[in-house]
Amino acid sequence: MWITRQLTPNFRQEYTIDTKILDSRSMHIVEIFKSADFNEVAMIDETHLMLQKYLFIESELLAHLPLCVIPKPEQVLLFDSFNLEIAHECFKHEGVRVDCVQSDRKSLDSLMSFLPHFHKVMQNERFNLVGQVMDLDIKKYDVIIADSYMNKHQIDGLSRMLTSEGILIIRNHHPLLEEAAFIEQMSACVDFFNVIMPFSPHLSILSDKSYIFASKRFHPCADMCLQKIDLLPRMRYYNDKIHESAFVLPHFLFEKIKHIARF
Repeated sequence: MWITRQLTPNFRQEYTIDTKILDSRSMHIVEIFKSADFNEVAMIDETHLMLQKYLFIESELLAHLPLCVIPKPEQVLLFDSFNLEIAHECFKHEGVRVDCVQSDRKSLDSLMSFLPHFHKVMQNERFNLVGQVMDLDIKKYDVIIADSYMNKHQIDGLSRMLTSEGILIIRNHHPLLEEAAFIEQMSACVDFFNVIMPFSPHLSILSDKSYIFASKRFHPCADMCLQKIDLLPRMRYYNDKIHESAFVLPHFLFEKIKHIARF
């Protein structure tokens, strides 16, 4: 059997799978397939894939990259993501609390057996799951991680929820497959942040996305806290070299975004 997803009108990916083991439909469509190569493959809305075998790559990077830049982070918001492994990684930082906004609880629960630390995260006293932003206590966040595309209005709203030194991590398009959309997403951050830099997990197999580091003050490389990284338990992917290399750009791409990005 094969599963296929169309990334652009001219590009698609195919995966060999053994069998479908879950099909959940509510606000989102969640399908989970058994895979010889990736253990299990979760497909969200017939587009976004999560590979169980390599889920740790993006989870570690998205959590530790901003948290190892801010000296003493306390409050993290995980926005519109089904990947609770990001929260699991955040808890490796002493005192960090994670609020998670996810309106589709049925789809989230359908990933219970797919996410390795689902129950551990849900039972953590430093974790708070709500259905809507309006359900959150009024507070400012040190880091907001949104593993989804955002328009300018949404970015503005999230930026207002950050502290004066806060960092927003948002999903971006692939710079080679969807160059125009990649540049447009970066442009949407310009009015709200002093540092705007693209990054990506270099060893993320078959990934079709990148991310944006948007910060009100801290620079992801100049302000990287080596001591904090050294004190973390040994990661499977993340380290100080991975942290720095995630921001390395080829010259041709740098030329296309240098008028937008803020390095």
